[in-house]
Amino acid sequence: MATMVSEETGAPVHMDVEDGIAIIRLDQPGKPVNVISADLVTAMDDILRRLEEGEADASVRAAVILSEKKGTWIAGADIEQFKEFRTPADAEAASRAGQRLLDRLENLRVPVVAAIDGVALGGGLEVALACTYRIASDSPKTRLGLPEVNLGIVPGAGGTQRLPRLIGVRAALDLMLTGKQLDGRRARGAGIVDEVVPVAILPAVARQVANDLAEGRKEPRGAARRRSPQWMENLPGMRQLIFSKARQGVMSKTKGLYPAPLRLLEVVEKGLDRDLAEGLELEARAFGELAVTPEARSLVHLFFATTAAKNDPALGETAKPKKVDRIAVVGAGFMGAGIAAASAESGIRVRLKDVKPEAAAKGLKTARDTLIKRAKRKKARGFEITALTDRVEATTEYTGFHSADVVVEAVFEDVSLKQTVIRDVEAKIGAGTVLGSNTSTIPISTLAEAASRPENVIGLHFFSPVEKMPLLEIITHPGTAGWVTATSHAFGKQIGKTPIIVNDAPGFYANRILSPYMAEAALLLEEGVRMEEIDAAMTGWGYPVGPITLYDEVGLDVAQKAGKILAAAFADRMRPSSVLDRMVADGRQGRKNGRGFFTYDEDGKKGTPDESVYAVIGSPAAKTLPRAEIQERLGLMMVNEALRTLEEGVLRSARDGDVGAVLGIGFPPFRGGPFWYVDQTGAAAVLERMRALEARHGPRFAPAALLVERAASGERFFPDES
Repeated sequence: MATMVSEETGAPVHMDVEDGIAIIRLDQPGKPVNVISADLVTAMDDILRRLEEGEADASVRAAVILSEKKGTWIAGADIEQFKEFRTPADAEAASRAGQRLLDRLENLRVPVVAAIDGVALGGGLEVALACTYRIASDSPKTRLGLPEVNLGIVPGAGGTQRLPRLIGVRAALDLMLTGKQLDGRRARGAGIVDEVVPVAILPAVARQVANDLAEGRKEPRGAARRRSPQWMENLPGMRQLIFSKARQGVMSKTKGLYPAPLRLLEVVEKGLDRDLAEGLELEARAFGELAVTPEARSLVHLFFATTAAKNDPALGETAKPKKVDRIAVVGAGFMGAGIAAASAESGIRVRLKDVKPEAAAKGLKTARDTLIKRAKRKKARGFEITALTDRVEATTEYTGFHSADVVVEAVFEDVSLKQTVIRDVEAKIGAGTVLGSNTSTIPISTLAEAASRPENVIGLHFFSPVEKMPLLEIITHPGTAGWVTATSHAFGKQIGKTPIIVNDAPGFYANRILSPYMAEAALLLEEGVRMEEIDAAMTGWGYPVGPITLYDEVGLDVAQKAGKILAAAFADRMRPSSVLDRMVADGRQGRKNGRGFFTYDEDGKKGTPDESVYAVIGSPAAKTLPRAEIQERLGLMMVNEALRTLEEGVLRSARDGDVGAVLGIGFPPFRGGPFWYVDQTGAAAVLERMRALEARHGPRFAPAALLVERAASGERFFPDES
């Protein structure tokens, strides 16, 4: 057996030659995962050159690429390099370097097998696509996808050209436009990988396949399709229809505010009619231009902010989290069932309690239905679904609570009720159990007053619907123990959420900045601005739904109660609107009872604005405002309140504020969050607009002291990312 190892100490790529098979091992030193970076590209290029020239070992007949990082093959491009792009030419050069490397890999004199165990995303999947044959492990950590559009860019190392040629246009666009990630089985079904095998035998199978490819006994599944493609999309007119429908879908979803999806469609469509080299030329140019757009810079900022929120709880070395294997949830309503489902999906056993048997049974069904729906979407097998749903059990008693690592109360938003539940729960659990409250507005310190161990009480504010919303707002009061905060943060990550830790205050962070935004929308209604105009203005600014629709989704009774709590705390600028009082008095609760600002059919599907609403709220004369004025009144109201929360110490950092606003309440991602928005717009410019609004509409638009300070000093919230 001949062996060759890269001479460079600590090189990110090593190669051994075993019986004519080159085993290429990826293991970037000092990094938790392998990423496409300059050092990896250089090292990989050197190894490919050696293989091309026979310098490694003339007997090499095939190669296998493995990762030494558990749970990761190649996680994608090194996003840090995006900070170095100053011009389109900088980014285009990086794209071309990756393309050259993968062109060399694809055209190597010997077949190459990608042995994928763990994530192969973005540039990682592009490396795999350039290999001759792809084998994925059956590990749940194995995920493949091209999520670059989520960073405001397109794949830049051949993905826009190789993937459609491998699996067809429709399937490729579905992956690239959504950023969705496939496990091994689904990737095989899509045609991306050739085989799926157990983790334990992946290296051995990869070696055997490499040998079979070299001997001509095996060929990739995609080879036959390329020789004679049978896709329906190749019929006359079908391709044009696919791209037309895709553009309609993109515009409906993004309102044209995100340039990357539209540019992706252009690159794929034009590239398919040209040879690969010309297609790659289009891709590199698009990558270069998009990488330095304001939208991409904002989305990259959010990527780093979200990663930091997950990895940097700022708890210190002494606060160690407890392992969470079991939890209990009190309150089997919509939120409680959602928390139960999210936890069970992550492998945690759940006791779901309610007072009445029928309520507990309904919550159990809701949780299990959610789990089944999500599991089927992932093509889970029947026995896997059964094991998943069996993790949730319903009860009307506190039996089993003694073994829970975390208990979450998710009962109705009432102080006395929640305090009663806390007292009851404490009698059934030990001193080592976290006691969390899924309150959205009630101060945690108030709830902790009912506890004999207040240090164990913490806020765990989930967002609705729990299975879809990625944020978990963790609220600490002055007496919260460090290990409780650490365990809550770890629990949030464990169930797939992005946690931010905030200090106790009315409305905490997310609802605190949402409340004045929503109140201002209600004031516009009082002035006579039409419902659809308000919603259209804010979806046109980038929100996923408008504030009037959001009122119906949240529940008008819930919004009314939250609004009164915050109005009491901030009477100078958050006076409650009579609109909600009138709507609730008229029996309107929104979608949940089919009566709100909009009409709803029997299945709860939203219809048109309910014109009878105007009579309910006092018949204001219809008034038309410029869309930009509506956007400024609502958008800057939220931005200004976010700055106040940092100024008052509710937030620990501007970074957490951006993450919370985007992931929790839908602040437009391409704007990067309230603090990033101020940096990009300029604090002085934002201050000038706030002063103008204050002059026209009164003191509720008085600028935050922090905004005044930053406008005077010119200091940015994110100086390192400018």
